[in-house]
Amino acid sequence: MKSPGETKGKQVAQAFAKLTPWHVIGILTLLVAIFFRDILLQKSFFWEDFIYQYYAFRDFAAVSLSSGTLPLWNPYTFSGMPFQADIQTAVFYVPNLILTLFVSGGKLYFLWVEVLIILHFVLAGAGMYLFMRELGLERMYALFSGIAFTFSGFMIMQVIHQTFVCQVAWLPLILLCLRRTVLRKSPFWMIVTGLLLGHAILAGSPQFSVYILLLLLGYFLFESIPVLRSSRPLVSIALLALGGGVIVIALGLTSLQLLPTMEIAKLSQRAEITFAKSSEGSLHFQQLVTLIAPKYFGASGAQGSNFWLGQNYWEYWETCIYLGIIPLIAAAAGLFVIKRQRNVAFFFGVLIFGYLYSLGDDFFFHSFFFHFIPGFDKFRVPARMSVLFLFGATVLGGYGLKFIVEAANADPKRLRKFLLGAAASGVLIWVAGQAGLFQPSRDIRMYEQVHPIVADNTLLGMIMMLIACGIFFAYLRKTISLSTLLVLLILLHFIDMNIFGFEQNNGQTNPDTYYSRGADLVNMMKEEGKTEYFRINTRLGGAMLLDRNQGMVDRIFTLEGYTPLALQRNYPVGPSSYDVLNAKYRIRIDTASQTMGIQQAANYTPRAFLVTNIKVFSREADERSYMESGMFKPLQEVLLEEDPHFATDTADTATAGQVNITSYDLNRITMDLSARKRAILVVSEIYYPGWEIFVDGKEQPIYRADWCLRATPVTVGDHHVELLFRPESFYTGAAISAATVLFSIVGMVVLSRRSRKTRLQPTAS
Repeated sequence: MKSPGETKGKQVAQAFAKLTPWHVIGILTLLVAIFFRDILLQKSFFWEDFIYQYYAFRDFAAVSLSSGTLPLWNPYTFSGMPFQADIQTAVFYVPNLILTLFVSGGKLYFLWVEVLIILHFVLAGAGMYLFMRELGLERMYALFSGIAFTFSGFMIMQVIHQTFVCQVAWLPLILLCLRRTVLRKSPFWMIVTGLLLGHAILAGSPQFSVYILLLLLGYFLFESIPVLRSSRPLVSIALLALGGGVIVIALGLTSLQLLPTMEIAKLSQRAEITFAKSSEGSLHFQQLVTLIAPKYFGASGAQGSNFWLGQNYWEYWETCIYLGIIPLIAAAAGLFVIKRQRNVAFFFGVLIFGYLYSLGDDFFFHSFFFHFIPGFDKFRVPARMSVLFLFGATVLGGYGLKFIVEAANADPKRLRKFLLGAAASGVLIWVAGQAGLFQPSRDIRMYEQVHPIVADNTLLGMIMMLIACGIFFAYLRKTISLSTLLVLLILLHFIDMNIFGFEQNNGQTNPDTYYSRGADLVNMMKEEGKTEYFRINTRLGGAMLLDRNQGMVDRIFTLEGYTPLALQRNYPVGPSSYDVLNAKYRIRIDTASQTMGIQQAANYTPRAFLVTNIKVFSREADERSYMESGMFKPLQEVLLEEDPHFATDTADTATAGQVNITSYDLNRITMDLSARKRAILVVSEIYYPGWEIFVDGKEQPIYRADWCLRATPVTVGDHHVELLFRPESFYTGAAISAATVLFSIVGMVVLSRRSRKTRLQPTAS
């Protein structure tokens, strides 16, 4: 006689026997398109960092590549800085490279970048479906987990951070391949895993790269321990070698990105951060209530902000742990099988770790990793570790839904108690909200503002919880079929997440309009730029004439920028800093009329000039003190930090000679000069390792000048000068990456042929 559980298992198999991965992709694509319909129809636009940073990155990279130039250097931001070395630019992430094909008229239309991000939601869901199938779950439960992962608070909140979404979307597939590597002891899957991991790292978020590597290490050990216990020593060594091979291949593939990034990281403003800074954006214990009422503490999105828990509006989306009511119930039900399903036990541990680390300085995990584990001291916003909370809960949700379905026949009394408890939790949250729990009762004015927010959201949370429990009770009572149950669960979850996050990222600022607001100024700069190279200062405090990254979008030279890896030395110190940086035009603010405009500077250095008076400072502090004193005269003297052992003819610079820039590309500048005296050529370009200078075809030493510029000695006469950006870190990394790709392709072909021959060999009779 068959048990109720076996009967239910057959029903599941029959109901979803024809469901294929392509069907799953189709379902996910349809749901994702509906969710992002306003974006796809261009009624709304992604906002915040998407406009300010990621679109600017994508446009600059795609336009440069389409013209045949690899954008190693960006001269238009922060007076010049490495571009490709900034890992967030994700130049070599394959989907970003594909965007190059969509450049038209010297521009990448922003919609293509939005579509790329949206497609990663489909990738995330499909990958989770396949991973859950790999764990042995039936199609129904795997589909549920895929949809839950796709429409989760984390994914929806982080849409504006392209690198986060793109990287996390690959996580399920990486875990799937790692599992096959271990369980099959397969070199082929080792290579596939390493390539997928490396490619995900190229998506551009070092923080999530570290978090994903931590999860992969834990999962490798989890899957390996049973194999190691039952294997011979040589097999154990081989298995550990496979795990190491995954890391070697991933690092090899990403060398062309990681080596330049490591170089710039040491010189960036984020080279070191304090523990207090790293703890910004921590989750709070009381935010557990947001698992049912996600906007209990208000919200912050494209439509405005009423978030009242943290000090910063952005903490709302960084600390969001909302899964949706249905996945929450299913994840809680997954705890019932934790003792008999080791996968559930592991991912429950992942869930707990992700939550406790997200608490930042409210729990010791973040402090321990910050102080003792390399790499973790570079990042802020510990709540981003909640991605592991999300992933663990999604896995538990698949197993939990299976438990609910099977318990409807096998153990209805237990299921009834569980559902009553879930319904009671929704009512309890509503009561707590009405009672003013966690609300600032001491400040009556703030309480009056906050309480309506809490009351509305706890009421909504309670209603969603009761509806969800009602659907499960209907199935328990045989009122609806298994197929109807799944459809209703997916529909309710989709409605839930639409209510929660549909408008979260639907901004009303068209990126085209945003970057066109200073069109007259940009056109003026471009027109003047045909006859003279100069920079423009567009920001003073909170006042901005143009966006901070508009320089790279419109190809005009600006002093401003927006990237976490801005160089420590991107502005000279002292009152003459803008003069030194060749800033011909500067923002002007009229405080009386509350208006701003642009004005031409009285003094500014040319982009390149000759100086004969040299001052050498062996100590950085002495150079800083001299520049800050106001005695420094940029056109009359040059400050060096290394003695060039080059005697100039005289301290009089007035007749030193002329310099004419003949061509200017991203990674190459040429100029002709006529030196009447032995002098120092000063180029108002940011000093950085990897720049080389050639005078009449012969390489010359390049010195850091005037705090952050470049300089080289020149003798009397006419000279042709060429500056090239050829960073050794990139070219060494590119060679390693190319060798890794070649090795991987050859290895996969050889292993595939060997596997095919093994399968075709006749077995002994």
